[in-house]
Amino acid sequence: MLYEVIDSFKEAWRFFQYDYIYFDALFLSIWVGFLIKKKKWAALYFGIFTGICVYIIDAIAWFNILVNSTYPPGTYIREYWIGGVYIPRPLGDYFWLKFGADFMMTFSYAMFAFGWLWIVFENFKKKDYKEVTLFTSLFFISWIFIPFLSFWIPLNDTPVVTVRHMSSQFILWIVNVIIGYLTLIIIYGTKRLKSKNIRIIYFIFIIGCLESFFMEFPLFITGIRPTGIEFLLYEIIILFNQGAPYLYILYDKVLPWLINRYEKIEMEKRSSLEIVIHT
Repeated sequence: MLYEVIDSFKEAWRFFQYDYIYFDALFLSIWVGFLIKKKKWAALYFGIFTGICVYIIDAIAWFNILVNSTYPPGTYIREYWIGGVYIPRPLGDYFWLKFGADFMMTFSYAMFAFGWLWIVFENFKKKDYKEVTLFTSLFFISWIFIPFLSFWIPLNDTPVVTVRHMSSQFILWIVNVIIGYLTLIIIYGTKRLKSKNIRIIYFIFIIGCLESFFMEFPLFITGIRPTGIEFLLYEIIILFNQGAPYLYILYDKVLPWLINRYEKIEMEKRSSLEIVIHT
């Protein structure tokens, strides 16, 4: 029984209608509009950068990498059926159909999720809860409304089925979470790097679970993700927490160090140039 439950975690299916992609694009436009209006440029750029990365991993790499030998020959990590047709490799005439689904599940996902994450990180230090509430509400409401609008408004009811066979990635995901939080504990749970703050560890875990909940709960209640409560809980705990610790370390430690390093190099260049001019 337990083995079957754990084994089900390795198969992430989605069943939706193609107009889900249209409504997702509409709410993405609203989201980007709010980022621009509020001048959240760093969050916008972070979303674009991570969107490109996620697209490359999921839409290109996973779509073209075979899973292990426990599956039938010719089975790839990411597979699609659109309108009942299995999307082939090479894509041929199906490129744009697949691109729409890919864009929604990778780039649009990242623009919402990682843009929101950056805003939350910023306001964890500034304690601007009003701004966090605004963007969190917009984020969650958008992802709640999208599947229901797809069901209620029949713009394009072409069925789309996609699956992510994660048996080859399952252990890696668990290890990612463990290493990420062990690293957080070393940095923020001890005095080794002079940045002890236990609250940060709890904060990152809660944020990681929240983002996964925002994504998975609408899919769960609408049947787009036809799974049980166990899969929902697994995704909430594991999915985004694979990256959340590393992204906070990047935001809080790595990027400030790189910016500081760059500024020092620029100052040294200006100082050298002034010496040359005066001599």
